[in-house]
Amino acid sequence: MKWYEKPVRMMRWDYMNNITKMREMDLDKLAKMKKEKWHINCEWIVGTPGISPGGGYLTTFKAEGFQRYPGFEDFDSLREYLPYAHKYGIKLLVYLNMHWYSYEFAKIHPDWEQTTSNGQAYGKIHPLYGNGTTFCVNSPWRDWAFKLIKETMKAKVDGIFLDGPVVFPDCCYCQYCQEKFKKVYGKDIPGVEDWKDNLWKNFVEFRRNSLAEFLRDAQNAVKEINPEGVIFLNAGGWQPSGWRAARDIEKMESYQDFNGAEEFFHSKRARTIFDTSMMAKYLRAGEKPAVVFSDYTMGSWHYIPLEPAEMKLALAQTIANQANPWFAFFDPLAKNRGANEPVAEILEFAEKNEEYYIKSSSVARIALHFSRQSSTYYLSQFDSLYKDIGTGKEEGLMVDQGTGKLVIDWRKRKSVNEFLLYNAYLGSYLSLTRGHIPFDIILDKDLTLKKLKRYEVLILPNSACLSKKQRESIKEFIGQGGKLFTSFETGFYDERGNLVEDKDWKNFLGVEKIEGLFPPMAGENYIITKEEFGRFQKNKLIERPILALKVKAENGVKTPLFFLNPIPRVYMPLGDVSSYPALLIKKYIKGKIIYSPSLLEAFYGEYRIKSSSYLINQIVEMLSPKKIIEVKAPPTVEVEIYYQKDSSRYIIHLINGSGDMERPISNFIPVFEIKIKINKKDVKRVFNLRDKRKLEKINDFYVLPKLIDYDIIVIELK
Repeated sequence: MKWYEKPVRMMRWDYMNNITKMREMDLDKLAKMKKEKWHINCEWIVGTPGISPGGGYLTTFKAEGFQRYPGFEDFDSLREYLPYAHKYGIKLLVYLNMHWYSYEFAKIHPDWEQTTSNGQAYGKIHPLYGNGTTFCVNSPWRDWAFKLIKETMKAKVDGIFLDGPVVFPDCCYCQYCQEKFKKVYGKDIPGVEDWKDNLWKNFVEFRRNSLAEFLRDAQNAVKEINPEGVIFLNAGGWQPSGWRAARDIEKMESYQDFNGAEEFFHSKRARTIFDTSMMAKYLRAGEKPAVVFSDYTMGSWHYIPLEPAEMKLALAQTIANQANPWFAFFDPLAKNRGANEPVAEILEFAEKNEEYYIKSSSVARIALHFSRQSSTYYLSQFDSLYKDIGTGKEEGLMVDQGTGKLVIDWRKRKSVNEFLLYNAYLGSYLSLTRGHIPFDIILDKDLTLKKLKRYEVLILPNSACLSKKQRESIKEFIGQGGKLFTSFETGFYDERGNLVEDKDWKNFLGVEKIEGLFPPMAGENYIITKEEFGRFQKNKLIERPILALKVKAENGVKTPLFFLNPIPRVYMPLGDVSSYPALLIKKYIKGKIIYSPSLLEAFYGEYRIKSSSYLINQIVEMLSPKKIIEVKAPPTVEVEIYYQKDSSRYIIHLINGSGDMERPISNFIPVFEIKIKINKKDVKRVFNLRDKRKLEKINDFYVLPKLIDYDIIVIELK
C-alpha cells in the first residue's frame, strides 16, 4: 500500500495573517509537537495564503517567476520545514490557494477573471470573502497555475492540495470559455438558465469538464516533477447544489489521489448529529481514498476552537466511515492551551489501533444511491409541485398554507427540485443510520450489474434521471434476485433530465398508469393501512408526504397502503379511501420491487416524522437478508460494521451522538448496555478496544457496559 492508501491523519496549522511567525519558531520542536501531541502523520503547509485581500499569487517559498509573501523573501518555508516533518514521519503537502486573488493582481491580468453572463468579472459583483476576485480555468491563468505547481514540487514535498479553483455560479463567459464552447458545440454559450434547452445543459457539462480538465493537467504537472507526488482539491460533497460550482467527484477522481470535501461546523447550518458521517460515507463511495475537512473552529469564529465534544464527534465519524480526518487549527497567538486534547484522544486511538482500520470491507448488503445526474438535471414535469404551499405551521390562530402561487422562474424551480433531492438523500440516510441498518452509498457509475451484484437491496430515493443502460442494469439485477425500494419519479427522465416515455420501466415498478399529482399540502392528508403492515396495524393512519402521485397498479401487484382522498383545508372531516395505492409490492422474475408513489424519504428528511422513518426501515428490512450482526442501541448511536478477511474478524465502530440537546455538543451522555447479537457459531472472542475488555455474553447478546463517545468492538472468529 502507498502511504496515502493507508490511514492518514491530516492537519493544517494556520497563522492567518501572522504567517511569518513560522520563521521565528524552532521547527524541530514544532514538527515534534504536532506528531506527539496531535498524532498526525500528514501536514499541510501554506504555500500561497488564503488570507485577505487574496494572497493566492504570493508564495512562502522560493518559486522562480513568482512574488514572495512579505517576510518570506529570505526564508523558504517548504525547504526549511520539510526535513523536520519527515524526521517525525509527517508527510508534507502544500496548500495552494487557487481561487482567491487580490484586485491589484487581477489588474495585471484582466483577461484571467471569471466573467458572468452580463460581462462583468465575478469578483466585482461578488467580492470573495468581502475582498478579491477569482480566475478562469480556461484562461491563460491555467499555465501560470501549472508553473506554480511545478515550482512547488521542486521543493521535494510529498504533494499538493489545491483550494480551488471552482467555476462560480453564472460563470464563465470570458473570451476563452466562449471560444472553447463554440469550438466544441458550434454555438455561443446561452446567456439564460433554461433547463428545457439542451444547449444550456451542454454548458452545465462544459463547466464540469473544464474543471476536470484543469485538474488533469495539474496532476500531469505534479507527476512531471515527481511521479509519486499526490494532488487533490476540494471536490465538493453530496449536496445536490454542487453542480453550481461544477464539482463532481465522479468526474474528477481520475485526476486526483484523494476525494476530499468540507464538512465545517456552523451552528445555523448544522443538519443532524450525523453530518460528518454522511459526508465521509459519500466520499468513500468513490474509488480514491476519502478525506473530510473539519475546521477546528467555532464556525466563522476562527480563533476559537470548536467545543471538544463536537470535534471528537466529527473525527470519530470520519474514521469510522473509512475516511481520513483533516482539521485546520487557527492559533496565531498560541493562546488555546490544551486544544489538542480532544483531537489527540481520537487520533491517538486511531494511530495505536491502525491494524483495525486497514484492509477492511463493509458488510453492508444494501446500496443507497446518491445521483449526481438527478442533482444536476432533475426538474419535475408536474407544475403543481412548484406552488407555494407554506409550511403547514399553526400558530396564533393562523395556519401557514402559502400563497398558492406558481413558481415560474427556472432558477427557482431548479432550487425546488434540489431541495427535494437534498431531503430525499438526508431522509434515507437518517432512517437507515438511526435504525442501525448497514448500508453503502453508491454513485451513478455504480449502477451496473457488476457493481450491483455485491448487494442484496438497492435503494433509489427519487433517482429521477437514469440512462437507458442504467435502467436496464437495474432490471437485470432485480431479475436475478435483487430487491429494489424506490420512490416518486425514479427513472422517469434520462441522464440529462429529458422526460422519457418508457412504459416498460413503469410496468417494472408495478405501475399501470399515472393520473397526475395529488394537490400538494403541508399537513392534514393521510395514508391508511388496508391490512397489517409491519409495525403498522390495519386501518392505521400515517401522515402523507406532501408530494404523492396518483397511480394505478398493474394486476397482481400487492397494495397494502392507500392514500385517503385529499382534505383541502385543516379542521375538516377525513376523506374517504381513494383508489390510489400508497405502496406497490411486485415480484419481478426472481426479485422483488417496492415502489412508493410519494416522496417518502424527502418527507422524513424535511419534517422528521417518525412514522415515515419507520415505514422506510420496515420496507428495507422486508427486502433485506438476515443480519450477521445486530446491535441494540439508541438511534443516536451510529453503528458501522466491517470485515477483515485476512484476520478473520468483524469490526464494529460505535459512535455516540447522544449529547446535550443542542449543537455544538458540549457533553456526551453515556449510553449503557449496548447489546450485540452475532448470528454466527464460530465466534472465538469479543472485546472492545478502548479498555481491551472482554464482553460478557448474556442470553444471546454480548454487552458493552458503557459507551462514552467512540469505541470499537472486535469479533474474532475461529
